[in-house]
Amino acid sequence: MTLAEKIQQLLKDELKPEDIKTVIDMAEFLKFKENQNIWRKINELEHEHITEEESLYLEEIKLNGEFIDQDDLLKELEINQDEI
Repeated sequence: MTLAEKIQQLLKDELKPEDIKTVIDMAEFLKFKENQNIWRKINELEHEHITEEESLYLEEIKLNGEFIDQDDLLKELEINQDEI
């Protein structure tokens, strides 16, 4: 039984408390999958906006665990927190 068929079956019957939990779980799963698809598309298009050199630099930062602190970045860019 597909996910859509299972949801249809649950909605045809009177919803029992355990069915409501199942529908909520399915909705959360579908939202998760939707977010995964959005990130997949972003990752696929990343090469169009980030040069190879920038990409290698980002990978190096990720591997070394060298992450930029948001407050330091805002200070460097001369942006106040309340302007965001």
